[in-house]
Amino acid sequence: MQPGRDNRRECVARRTFARRTRILVSLVAVISAGCARSPRAAISSRSPVVVISVDTLRADHLPVYGYRGVQTPSIDAIARDSAVFDNAYSNVPLTLPSHAALLTGLLPFENGVRDNLGFRLAPEHRSLATILKSASYATGAAVSSYVLRADRGLAAGFDYYDDSLPDNPTRERAGMESAAALAKWGGAVRDRPLFLFLHIYEPHAPYKPPEPFASRYATAPYDGEIAAADAAVGSFIEYLKRAGLYERAILVFLSDHGEGLGDHGEEEHGVFLYREAIRVPLLIKRPGSGGAGERVRAPVSLTDVVPTVLSLLSIPIPSGLHGLPLTTRSAGSAAADRRIYSETLYPRLALGWSDQASLVDARYQYIHAPRPELYDLVADPGERKDLAPGLPPPFRSLRTALETMSRPFSMPEASSPEELKKLAALGYISVSPGTPASGPLPDPKDKVEALAELKTLFELYYAGRYSEAIPPARALVAREPQILSAWSMLSDSLDHTGKLAQAIEALRSGIARVRVGTSSGEQLAQAYESLSLLYQRADDAAGRERTLREAAARGLASKPMKRDLARLYVGSGRNAEAVALLRAGPPLVEAESLETLGVALAGLGKVTEAKDALLAALAIEPGNARIAFNLGTLLLDAGDAAGARDWFLKSLQSDSSSAPTWTQLGFAQAQLADAEGAERSWRRSIELDPRQYNSLYNLAVSALRAGRKEEGRANLERFLAAAPGKPYAPQRAEAEKILRGLSAGPSAK
Repeated sequence: MQPGRDNRRECVARRTFARRTRILVSLVAVISAGCARSPRAAISSRSPVVVISVDTLRADHLPVYGYRGVQTPSIDAIARDSAVFDNAYSNVPLTLPSHAALLTGLLPFENGVRDNLGFRLAPEHRSLATILKSASYATGAAVSSYVLRADRGLAAGFDYYDDSLPDNPTRERAGMESAAALAKWGGAVRDRPLFLFLHIYEPHAPYKPPEPFASRYATAPYDGEIAAADAAVGSFIEYLKRAGLYERAILVFLSDHGEGLGDHGEEEHGVFLYREAIRVPLLIKRPGSGGAGERVRAPVSLTDVVPTVLSLLSIPIPSGLHGLPLTTRSAGSAAADRRIYSETLYPRLALGWSDQASLVDARYQYIHAPRPELYDLVADPGERKDLAPGLPPPFRSLRTALETMSRPFSMPEASSPEELKKLAALGYISVSPGTPASGPLPDPKDKVEALAELKTLFELYYAGRYSEAIPPARALVAREPQILSAWSMLSDSLDHTGKLAQAIEALRSGIARVRVGTSSGEQLAQAYESLSLLYQRADDAAGRERTLREAAARGLASKPMKRDLARLYVGSGRNAEAVALLRAGPPLVEAESLETLGVALAGLGKVTEAKDALLAALAIEPGNARIAFNLGTLLLDAGDAAGARDWFLKSLQSDSSSAPTWTQLGFAQAQLADAEGAERSWRRSIELDPRQYNSLYNLAVSALRAGRKEEGRANLERFLAAAPGKPYAPQRAEAEKILRGLSAGPSAK
């Protein structure tokens, strides 16, 4: 549309409508062919779509929102070409669930992604990438954090999803690198419209901006990271302009959530839902920069991005989306009464405290917690005066609205110790506590001091400063004994400083204070496993067995833990208990578990069943030398020396350095009357391990039978001098008897 009289009349009419209806802003002005400037490019079904997400970026730390502590020329330039949303809100103050809401247009309890840990986006939830791909778009993404790795489900619909990360403690990739990777991919795409999603991790903690920003913002490293993110954004915008994409693009700039910075006692994010954590920047640039310069004060949500983009492209919006297209008069008319939902399950899942939920409208924020809160955002934007005790009408209205929402709690899936460690390195307290299965949970507001202590402990522990971590860990477990992560860090710190017995006692104490509750099962199981390994290193088989039995009784023993317990049973001759334990659950599919079952069955004399189990294990791991060794031992005990010999030889093909296998091969060869081969095998076993006392004894007997008395005598004397008494009592008695006979031989003659 060209500027002219009709356009000016439309602008006047729009301003008159806004005054008459007393709505804060008419959202139709956001992306209409704006009064401020005329479009230079028209929207089409092939318009490029670009979404840039800068992690952990508070809206009130950008110049476009009035902040003067940092310079962001690239973001400022985007803002000049865009509609600026003054009150955009994240639905979760955590990276993964916020991006899931952003890319699906669904709230967390609708798309199923509630936290960074233990959740993934299911394939049935179509994302913006999936929808645009079906519209013939080439879809590419580059992300900068482990939290958004491809296996969390967000990669669905992307032709290219680069989650390559450096192997460093923070698992963070510089924004410049992510921007370059995505630009390289985008530059190779020809003849297809592009959807580009760029995620920049700065300014997420730890705040360590590169130069020149580190020096420029030495006293404000968070702002320094914002400046670094801005530079990365600028480099990507330069690519878009060189490629001829920027002017034609629908470009959305935003953040997934904010940062506490101590405003309400939280330095980072995830625990609270105050504005510093959920108010985010949102800039929407349409092709030709139509609507540029508009300021939208009405509350909007990150879930609005998907329907807005689809509406601009004239692509049908899927039914059931929570978000609204910020392109229609109906959206503008509803804006004044709209309430934006946010939640965090993180306090409950990670700390055993109460989860929280929030509703924000054009004036008030209601926070649902054990002690609910209400703030007047116009009179008190810093949320310092809680109006809830007075029970004003907005409090009752918002509380009723939130309580009538169906937002069921979701349990996380199991997480690996490696995943927990990587997320902890990012600053997420990701080892759940054991909270009571019923009863009220603590209000996070009452735990701010403990939160600060836990943060200090995490920083010391993950920096490897174990001796320094011990005192704050002891103080924290005394204050918050239900937080299993604190006990685990105390135990591991004690272990790293050479205090193994104290490490065992600390972890035992932590486990004893924890009951399985809302979310602690997986982490409690890992604590049991860690305690079992500590007992193993302490050579305390009884303690290890006690730990594994307790875990199994509580339904917390993993498959490896059950296998270890079964091995302890086998080692002490309780083969029937081992078989019962291994067969109690689902059919075994792991080679090690099947192997352990086979050994236990062999101990019960069930040769056929044992052989079947071992062969099944070998079918899974054909080159496993130990399984072949056990098959050979089974056949040797069953009297099949030839079959045993063949299995021992197969085992040695995979591992020729196994001294016990050479010993057993010698036994099989001896039974097959291959004395020369048997002696070679026994000598090889002793060369590999001088503690192969059975080989030494058998070499002596074989030499005597062959008439080599001095050689036999020497080996028997070596055997008696070295072999421990209890395990080799029968052989020692026989060796002494043979030596006495050899000594009496000349006199008798």
